[in-house]
Amino acid sequence: MGEEFRHKIIIDPVHGDIGLSKLETELIDTPTFQRLRRIKQLGFAYTVYPNARHSRFEHSLGVMHIMSRILESLRSKDNDAIPDEHFRKLRIAALLHDIGHYPYSHLMEKIDWGSAQKYMSKKGQSEGGETSLPKEYPKHDKLGEIVITKRKDIKEKLEGNNIDPLDIAALARGQHQSIPNLLNASLDVDRLDYLVRDSLNTGLPYGKVDLNYIVNNLELTDEKELVVCAKARNSVEHMLMARYFMFNTVYMHKTVFAFEEMIRRIVSALLKKEKIYTSGEKIEEMARADTDDFLSFDDGYLDKLIDKYANDSRDKRLAALCKAVKFRNPPKLVYEISELKRDDDNPSREYTILTSSWDSKVKEFVSEFEISEEHWIFRDIKGPEFEKLHPFISLAEASELKESKEQELRELVKVKEKSGEITNLLEDKSSVLHYLSRLKPRLFRIYVVGIDDTKASQIRSKIENWLQS
Repeated sequence: MGEEFRHKIIIDPVHGDIGLSKLETELIDTPTFQRLRRIKQLGFAYTVYPNARHSRFEHSLGVMHIMSRILESLRSKDNDAIPDEHFRKLRIAALLHDIGHYPYSHLMEKIDWGSAQKYMSKKGQSEGGETSLPKEYPKHDKLGEIVITKRKDIKEKLEGNNIDPLDIAALARGQHQSIPNLLNASLDVDRLDYLVRDSLNTGLPYGKVDLNYIVNNLELTDEKELVVCAKARNSVEHMLMARYFMFNTVYMHKTVFAFEEMIRRIVSALLKKEKIYTSGEKIEEMARADTDDFLSFDDGYLDKLIDKYANDSRDKRLAALCKAVKFRNPPKLVYEISELKRDDDNPSREYTILTSSWDSKVKEFVSEFEISEEHWIFRDIKGPEFEKLHPFISLAEASELKESKEQELRELVKVKEKSGEITNLLEDKSSVLHYLSRLKPRLFRIYVVGIDDTKASQIRSKIENWLQS
């Protein structure tokens, strides 16, 4: 690493020394970037894994560091592969790739907007006027683009160093026209950091990957596409398997998922009360404005709302959810169906019944057990969704990508054989992923808030009897 990137050194438990340039140091010191210290990388995973309190701040530093290592590796094979200007921009894009994250990371991006919009529409009609439906909150990468290109402290630092913020925003989203996409793919710098970092902070071994071997065996094609040399195939397969196991063990842990679903219920309720940002336009306006509102839009923003409404005697249902989160009283998992079958196999009878009938059936359980409908949490967790839930994509879905989603197809892991031929890893019949990609995971969970083990057992038995009949 050149002296330009040794202006300041930060010690990281995952990567050791992380070197920074003067501009990178200045960007990190901005209030907008410092906000990432107050956003947990894994949301509510700390409720199960107490040490999982690491933030988007250190993850962003790690992503930049791995980006630098990959660029240096590519240069070692072809000195002209990455010009100095591209090197600097790619490092900065990696540093800023999570700058638009919401409180508790992904929670607020996945709320039930259909319910909120329906409520707003009815409210407008009852008041004798017309209410425009609220626009959904933008995804964090869209919000990040706004922050990079519009927010004063970031934008001015970039422009003051002759760097176009639009270039950085495009790189962060993997959409630059002339610089390789290293930030949005199955094999990218984001994943290479968060798997190792999440593994370390949860104390679980599943996310450990052979980072050095993967980095040293990456190449750029003439079309500037990132590929992995065939001899590192096993290391990449292990990385994708690691993501699969981390997903099942951490990201979708039954208790972590339960708390996050409660938060989504809380946010939806606050939307209807207009006690939280009520539209995507307001979120975008807040992010671009030169005020402190965005700086306070961190985990503490939600924590304060939860504290406030946990004591709201006027809305006991909302208060019950807020108290359950505040005092770590997760809802009881009363029923779960988990399946892993070939993608062309039909789901089980039980899964089919639950997914098709539970929306209406739950009303009977509400009446019989005298538990309000708002305290029942259930979700059909569909998969695999490439880059959303599972690290695998079925061959059938890959075929559809070829026809309709060229960008997603480009993001699949590609292997460069000794002959020079480049193939998709999932299409290689010597790869275990070729066969795993044919499997389709299905998961349906039912939780109830505020009940004890006895009541949970009664409900579980009732569901089992219903399914059997």
